[in-house]
Amino acid sequence: MRDHRAMTDPDPPSILYVDSTAKYRRLEGWGINLVNKMSVRLRDALDIGECRSMATGAPMYIPEGPHFVYDDAPRLFLGRRGRGPLYVAWDTNLLLDYFQFGSRLWRGDPLPETVDENYSSELEGLQLVLTLWIMRDIRFVILPQTISDAKKELSEERRLNRINAFEEFVSALRLVGSGLPADDTPSRDGILSLPDKELQRALQGVPSGYDRRLVEAAVRGGATVFLNRDAKVLRNRDAFRPFGLLIASSLDLLEELVGCGSFHCMLAPQYAQWPMMDQQRVGHLIRALPEFGRGESLGKGI
Repeated sequence: MRDHRAMTDPDPPSILYVDSTAKYRRLEGWGINLVNKMSVRLRDALDIGECRSMATGAPMYIPEGPHFVYDDAPRLFLGRRGRGPLYVAWDTNLLLDYFQFGSRLWRGDPLPETVDENYSSELEGLQLVLTLWIMRDIRFVILPQTISDAKKELSEERRLNRINAFEEFVSALRLVGSGLPADDTPSRDGILSLPDKELQRALQGVPSGYDRRLVEAAVRGGATVFLNRDAKVLRNRDAFRPFGLLIASSLDLLEELVGCGSFHCMLAPQYAQWPMMDQQRVGHLIRALPEFGRGESLGKGI
C-alpha cells in the first residue's frame, strides 16, 4: 500500500545538510591573498631584468609542479630520486614562532619593531616558505614529540594548543594524501641505508632531551628537512645529510628553494600550469593558531 503522506503533508520532513568544512573554506582566501602579496615583494626584491626574461618567455628551464623533481635539487633532496612532495618537519621552536606571529605572517603585516633583525629575517623566511607551500606540494609535519617538548610542565592551555596544532597539520596532510600509506610514505629512493649505530653516533652531537628525540623522529619518519633555528642543533647539519635529512633554518631552506627554481611559479605565474593544491588546507593551518581557540580571527575578511 502506497503512503501518500509525503505528497499531502504541507510540511514534509526536511533533510538537514551540515557542511563540516565551511569553517575551513571561509579561510581559503587568505592563502591566495598571501601569494599575491609575496609575489609582488619577490619581484621587487629580485633583479628586474631576470623577472622580465621570465615574463617574456626567454629560454630557460621551467620546473615541474606542484611536485618536485628530486634530481633537480640535490642539495635539498640529498640524493633522492624520482618525483614527489617535500616533507618538512617543524621543530618545537618553529611552532611556537608560528603561534606568536602566524596571524601577522598570513596577513602580510609588518613584524613588531621590537623583534631583532636576525629573528625578523628568519620569520620572513618562514613566511616565504609558507607562501610556496600554498602553491607547491610541500607537506608540513608536526612531530608527536612536540606536544610535550618543554623545559617545565606545560599549562593545560598550552598543551591543548599544541594538540590542536598537531591535529590541524595532520588534517592538512590528509587533504593532499592518496589515503594509501604506501603512496604517502616519504621517499627514501636513492638514500643510503646506514646501520642504526651510525644514526646513534650522529645523534650524540645533538643536545640531549627533546632536541635529540625530534631529530631522530625526523630521520626515522623520512622527512627531507628538519626546520629549526637553534644553533646547537643546526651545527650538526653535515652529520645528518647521509641519512637524507637537511637540518635547516627557515632562511637556509628558502635559499635552497630559490636556488633550485622552486619559486618560479610566483615570479612567473603564467608557468604555474598545474592544478592548485587543495586550498582547504590553508584553513587547517590557520585554525592551528591559538587565536581560534579563543574565538578570535585573522581580522577583516578577504
